[in-house]
Amino acid sequence: MVAQRDSDPTTSASMAALPTIESLLAEAQAHLSHAPHVAVGLAQEARALARVHGHGLLEVHAAFALARSYLRLGQLSEAVQEARAGLDLTTDGHEAALRLEGLRLLAIILREQGDLDQASSLLHQASVLAQQANLPAAEADCLNQQAGIHHSKAEFAQALDKLTQALKLVRALGNQVAEANFLNNIGILRTELGQYPQALEAFLAAYQLYREGHSPRNRIGNLASIGNLYMEMADFDQAEPYYEQALAEARQAQERLVELQVLQHLAELAFKRKNYAKARDIHAEVAAIGQELGLERVRATSLEGLAKAQKALGEPQMAIEVLQEVLELARAKDWRTTVLDALLSLGEVFLELGDLTQAQTYAMEALERSRQAERKRSTYQAHHLLAQVHRAGGAYRQALEHFEAYHRLEREVFNEESEHWRQTLMNHLELERLRNEAESLRLRSELERQAREEAQAKVFQRTQELELAQLEIVSRLALAAEYRDDATGEHTYRVGRNAALIAKELGWPPHEIETLRLAARLHDVGKIGIPDAILLKRDRLTVEEYALMKDHTTIGARILSGGRSKILRLAEEIALSHHEHFDGSGYPRGLKGEDIPLSGRIVAVADVLDALTHERPYKRAWSVAEALVEIKRQSGRQFDPLVVKACLAAFAETTADVEEHMQRLDADLSLSVQLEKAQLGWVDEDFDQLKQNFEQLLAERTRELEQARSEAQMLARRMELMAHTDVLTGLGNRRAFEADLEAEVARAQRVGYVLSVLALDLDTLKQLNDTEGHERGDALLRTFAQAMQECFLELGRVYRIGGDEFAAILPYVDASHQAEILGRIEVAIRNTRSQGFPTASVSAGMASMPDEAGSDGDLVRLSDQRMYQDKLERRRIREKSNPPHRSSRG
Repeated sequence: MVAQRDSDPTTSASMAALPTIESLLAEAQAHLSHAPHVAVGLAQEARALARVHGHGLLEVHAAFALARSYLRLGQLSEAVQEARAGLDLTTDGHEAALRLEGLRLLAIILREQGDLDQASSLLHQASVLAQQANLPAAEADCLNQQAGIHHSKAEFAQALDKLTQALKLVRALGNQVAEANFLNNIGILRTELGQYPQALEAFLAAYQLYREGHSPRNRIGNLASIGNLYMEMADFDQAEPYYEQALAEARQAQERLVELQVLQHLAELAFKRKNYAKARDIHAEVAAIGQELGLERVRATSLEGLAKAQKALGEPQMAIEVLQEVLELARAKDWRTTVLDALLSLGEVFLELGDLTQAQTYAMEALERSRQAERKRSTYQAHHLLAQVHRAGGAYRQALEHFEAYHRLEREVFNEESEHWRQTLMNHLELERLRNEAESLRLRSELERQAREEAQAKVFQRTQELELAQLEIVSRLALAAEYRDDATGEHTYRVGRNAALIAKELGWPPHEIETLRLAARLHDVGKIGIPDAILLKRDRLTVEEYALMKDHTTIGARILSGGRSKILRLAEEIALSHHEHFDGSGYPRGLKGEDIPLSGRIVAVADVLDALTHERPYKRAWSVAEALVEIKRQSGRQFDPLVVKACLAAFAETTADVEEHMQRLDADLSLSVQLEKAQLGWVDEDFDQLKQNFEQLLAERTRELEQARSEAQMLARRMELMAHTDVLTGLGNRRAFEADLEAEVARAQRVGYVLSVLALDLDTLKQLNDTEGHERGDALLRTFAQAMQECFLELGRVYRIGGDEFAAILPYVDASHQAEILGRIEVAIRNTRSQGFPTASVSAGMASMPDEAGSDGDLVRLSDQRMYQDKLERRRIREKSNPPHRSSRG
């Protein structure tokens, strides 16, 4: 760093000291990344010299250098002190860039200390100053840091808006270093939002830029971010190497703060793998270092993880001590989510110890706080905890009430999250497609440097590998679907085997038979989206339940859609068509005869044959002979006669007894399935040796099945979220609004309380889209949605119906509350305007029942009418205030 000299040095000694001070500062900067303790000594010496010789500008630079050095060492109190001292020394005569440097530096340090509000305030000052001074690079950096704080506070709409603005600025400047960092941050945010394909796209774009040469801290962050993405998808084997590489680079670069963050990720990974002792040890190490360095957020997070691991290891008293420490810290800092989690955890541990009084105290406080925060998951967890407490104490009536509340809310959450889980599966496939595309781009570049034949051979080989990886993912999904109603998990393999034998009788060539065998395994992958209550029901399904069950064909086709390999394209065809009937009475499209793909007609017979001959929750196992009689009876109705004839030839018309023949086929397939799943590579061992190891393999596979079922159940609880969520704003969408309103109206009529619907229209969206682009319009929608959610949190739920239309369902609110409602809307608009949208305005209309409406349809129609009346009146007032200019004519 070469500082600008002060304009009025008064002595020759002062002038002579300048080169020494500048040299010390340059050396401090050089040592900052790899030896921050050395940088501290150099910066202290430079500051002392600058003060003695009256070089105020250099003293400011030295103070900031000290602050950065202390930050690298994790000595945050000293870093804050030096940054504030440097800022106090800045004057109006100094350049704006110098004060900007101090504001941003102090904000970073305060953020690390957990003072997010003060850090956000400083960054806002810095952003305004950068804009006034026409310093777009500094402005972009401030926006990026503000996005990080919004993200920490779960304000995702504001975070994405700030990052989008920052990315646009640095791209205009051609700053690839900053562009890579901002892309990585966008990837982190989209990972949090569950937008995995977009997240991977951002990470890959950042990775390409990081390869051009970046600081270790940036590379470490990118590696950890990719690890987080795989952790979020429960792909632990993929996540671990990224974390380990990030940790090694952090230690080599002496990046202490980043090292702690990566260690926390590794602890979480160890816990998910049930290595509780390792998770405990890592969390304890990080908590101790966090306390030593004054990193309270880091310490609190690791203490929570430590208590969780201690509980899993059977150390409840130690867990209580740790959790009470977390609770005390969280209350002091007003970390509401942390308070709630600590209360629930303490209640569970005290219940385990039999201290029902303490357990009930913590559970009741958790219930009250979760209701106020409208956190359904925490609410039903609190109800479940209270039900257990009351049951243990013999208060069965209270226990029953809490159990009923728990089951009702748990079902609501399950339904809300189901679609999100389904989307997660599709996103997993999309990740493989994106990886395929990225690899293809790399190989196409090699075509310019290598002979065409060699490069094309590599492209083909890599494409095949990626297609196999994609097929493996979908196959695992198919197995996860089957585990729920097939105890062995072998149904998919048997259907593939049956289909292959039928196709052989039909004269298919060997390579097409093998393709069909693999593709047929995926015929019921869509069952992953069907709730257990329907899939495992022993009684006859209702009409509504059967309609939902039929959806598994279209769900499966959507999951498989877009596959590039022949196997996946055939699997999509089969998933969609294997329940069509030859006479046209099947589903989902009612196809008839040869309009049904032949693959679907074959798998229809293969699937029914296996389903009839094996036990299911709702039926006994038929004999093979009985099943073949039924299949023959359905020839020309449910099944293609030619396929039925081939099936009988493959299974009934055999010299061996048909039952023995099928048992032998099943036994051979079962053994091969175990070997395939074990993936032990015993190619050279003889059959007898394999058979001796069968029991061991079976035990291992059983554990794998339990793990897969656990993962499937975990994901199933997230399945419905996306179908009811507006992706842009995070609010409920029209589907959620209609379902919630119908349920709320029914409750209001049953219980007898008033209910209102508020319709809103964001007036300025079209104008903003036309003048500043759709990205800016999207930012307005996200900001307004966040503001409305905050202002109406206590009254009801806000939804984005579509476009610029919003709505709110307001229980216990009627026309007498109109002034309060208008006031809350005005606050939301003011907050939106303060976030960079000064022209934002909204039209609104409200209708109430039972006074004004008698049904949900009436509420919607009347509130819409009043909203449009408000919009027309606003337009009339604007036109009256600003009449159009009329030119005179001669």
